[in-house]
Amino acid sequence: MECLNSSTVIKTTKTIYPQIYAYVTPDYKPNNGWIKIGYTERRNVDDRIRQQTQTAGISYDKLWYGPARFYNSDAWFKDKELHSYLRKFKDIKQRPGSEWFYYDGYPEQAQTDFEEFRRKDWSQAAKSQEYTLRAEQEDAVQKTLTYIAGNPKNREFLWNAKPRFGKTLTAYDLAGRMGAKNVLIVTNRPAIANSWFDDFEKFIAEKSRYLFVSTTDSLKERPVLTREQFVENPYKPDGTLAGYMAFISLQDLKGAISFGGPYDKLAWVKELNWDLLIIDEAHEGIDTLKTDVAFNNITRDFTLHLSGTPFKQVASGKFAETQIFNWTYADEQQAKAGWDETSEENNPYEGLPRLNMFSYQMSRMITDEVNKGAEIDGSNIDFAFDLNEFFETNNNGKFVHEAEVLKWLDTLTGNEKYPFSTPELRAELKHTFWLLNRVASAKALEKLLRNHPDFEKYEIILAAGDGKSDENDPAVTEKSLDRVRKAIHKHEYTITLSVGQLTTGVTVPEWTGVMMLSNVQSPSLYMQAAFRAQNPWSYEIDGESRRKENAYVFDFAPERTLTIYDEFANNLNRKTVGGGGTTTDREENIRILLNFFPVIAEDTAGRMVALDVNQVLTIPKVIKAQEVVRRGFMSNFLFQNISGIFAAEAKEVREILE
Repeated sequence: MECLNSSTVIKTTKTIYPQIYAYVTPDYKPNNGWIKIGYTERRNVDDRIRQQTQTAGISYDKLWYGPARFYNSDAWFKDKELHSYLRKFKDIKQRPGSEWFYYDGYPEQAQTDFEEFRRKDWSQAAKSQEYTLRAEQEDAVQKTLTYIAGNPKNREFLWNAKPRFGKTLTAYDLAGRMGAKNVLIVTNRPAIANSWFDDFEKFIAEKSRYLFVSTTDSLKERPVLTREQFVENPYKPDGTLAGYMAFISLQDLKGAISFGGPYDKLAWVKELNWDLLIIDEAHEGIDTLKTDVAFNNITRDFTLHLSGTPFKQVASGKFAETQIFNWTYADEQQAKAGWDETSEENNPYEGLPRLNMFSYQMSRMITDEVNKGAEIDGSNIDFAFDLNEFFETNNNGKFVHEAEVLKWLDTLTGNEKYPFSTPELRAELKHTFWLLNRVASAKALEKLLRNHPDFEKYEIILAAGDGKSDENDPAVTEKSLDRVRKAIHKHEYTITLSVGQLTTGVTVPEWTGVMMLSNVQSPSLYMQAAFRAQNPWSYEIDGESRRKENAYVFDFAPERTLTIYDEFANNLNRKTVGGGGTTTDREENIRILLNFFPVIAEDTAGRMVALDVNQVLTIPKVIKAQEVVRRGFMSNFLFQNISGIFAAEAKEVREILE
């Protein structure tokens, strides 16, 4: 019978044998500790291994092989799925661009990991750590539980807790004690997803009923589950049925059809009944119609709002005093100062730095422009200082007031009372965060800093807009926070320029100062940015351990500075919010805050002096009463006559105001 050519035979299928295999190359030293884990569809895996090793003349030892198929399932998988599991769930290092994994002398673990993957063991528990809530954290949980028990309706609660309170761990603890089965975490800042998963993995995963579910990009290399993976295997390793600990960004939620958006996704979020909805960074992006529509479509039994600066929420009157837990910066620093040193337990607040506000008069830094302005007497010209206009750019991307900006930089680095003027001061402020109003301004300032002789040692990171300095910059594709961390690791001195990125929910321990170069009026945005410098940091220099004790905020608009300071002291307090309470009440709040957050400003002689309560309250009122703030970026009154404010007696101030 004539044998038909294979090309003339109709045959639609081919038998394949999907298998995973592992081998080592003992005689090739560069691969010591590494195991090749690959995939083949051949019946004999050795045929595939020899293809890879014979050409190079390298001998191999096959360790194991097995079917690329999940146990008790008809579902097959490819090596890429296994590789992702090894990286994310087992924290195994993968050689870039290859199928080699580092098991460092424990080759048997590779097969164990393979078998666990086949069993869909999505264990999210790292080495479990015990935890004990601090007194204020326990207080937050207890107050919330008490409120829940006594209020079957209007079940919402606000934690007004400053950054570093430990909101993630405390919220997890509350969820467990509530008996919540399904928990949904929503935030306007998806970058903070890692903070939530870090605490879950470290403290919660092993001992709780939850599995962590999310598809946010920030967690794509972490051992989190998709909704589909959860549905396939909704069990903890001990066989108990798990509940959701789901993390979703507010942007994703608002984009879904089920929540008023155009995209077909996240329908399951609407279908589930959530025992607890946690709105993190609740001061951001929540007072819009789209957000209201989205949250109204979430069925839940209780809502917990988390914010370090909930000025709007407190002022709105939405939350009664019984619905708010407060833990402020002043509370934290009082606890730090009042810790019983005879206690066997170390002071848990010891590593939290003290904030210090330095407010400068820009006129002293760029005198020529002020004097020039003082000679002009026209109704359409005013010289109130406006940082946004000072850093305004033209169509060519250069500063409109470039000469003045350059003089400001010269003074910043040349006059000893300014923060970058001496090697000693620069050593104290190696890594700082500078906040501007526009992307164009940040780019223009980046260019000036790179060309300024006193900043030549600094690596400048542009965390603004798309983050590009030029089209060929490889950093374009990197996240801002990653670029900051890499730069700090590589360079002794860095400056991060931002127009809003990295101001909330991120931790860069090395930042010791924040430069306020924007005319931001929101106390929430201002203080969130200021707190970026207050993260604990310990490090070593020449074998000597150091710890950050102080963090600094540098501002160049005194009136704005003190107005926000007053709001920070009083507008997070139900009694004094919105001008409430007595004058004595407001003064006492500022007096307490000044003990732990001093304000240092220039007096008439240009000396830096600490302001008292009366000056904090009086200076902004007198400036406003004189109506000097109209247009432009210079105010002769504000800077040249500020001595009159310092010297004003109460009677004179009253006359001005009346």
